[in-house]
Amino acid sequence: MSSTISIARVLATALAIVTLWYGAMAALFRVTEQAPGAMVIFPDRYLSAHHLPDGVAILKWNRYFAVLAGDAGYVGELYDAGVPLVFPARNSGCISYRAER
Repeated sequence: MSSTISIARVLATALAIVTLWYGAMAALFRVTEQAPGAMVIFPDRYLSAHHLPDGVAILKWNRYFAVLAGDAGYVGELYDAGVPLVFPARNSGCISYRAER
């Protein structure tokens, strides 16, 4: 029984750490906009590729994520458009906006 409780405690702690990490990353990006692009997960739920906020451009778009860029303040405009979380997108890494080969 105590083994089950300790496993549940470890999983709950790990989930809390991951949630705090991504929440802090999104909040800091909202304030600083210090990334070459913004990543939105499941963009079709919140945005339309044909009706983006003014000054926002598509760098990459598929049904799982979109990488967008724009003028100063574009991250706030994405939140205003209804996107719940906007993450910084780097030009290297697992999900990047480099051209596919």
